[in-house]
Amino acid sequence: MKRETKKIVEIQGRKFEIRSFDAFTGSYIAFTLMEKMLPMGMEAKVMNTLRAEGKDVDALPTPNRALMSKGEFIAFQRDVLSVVGEVLPGRTAPLFNDNGSWGVENVADNAMLVILLTIHALVFNIAGFFTGDGLKELKAGLQSLSFANTAT
Repeated sequence: MKRETKKIVEIQGRKFEIRSFDAFTGSYIAFTLMEKMLPMGMEAKVMNTLRAEGKDVDALPTPNRALMSKGEFIAFQRDVLSVVGEVLPGRTAPLFNDNGSWGVENVADNAMLVILLTIHALVFNIAGFFTGDGLKELKAGLQSLSFANTAT
């Protein structure tokens, strides 16, 4: 089945197009979400499963649960919103201009719209990674990893 690469959502009476992340951005966003935002204890469950399967996981990095700085959060959110544009008559205007300023009107002071667009872009692009076949493929990939034995 072909993956959907864009969709239109209506928020606050306006239409927005959400496109797919490129592979690098999608990977970065997924790993950032796993590191910073997954429920506490999730990484412990994964590590315990790998240990029970005889894998040596002591050399793996541990998640960084520190809060993002304001700058990190803004950069993350800009990356997420980089795939969003407003559907206007005759064209779709990107949410951001090339110089980083807002590319559409009445967004800069509308926090609720920005939050909702961020959520829609994340769900559209990342939801499949954390549900159904995405988790099965992740688990299969983890099970196929051969961790080097680092005992000294």
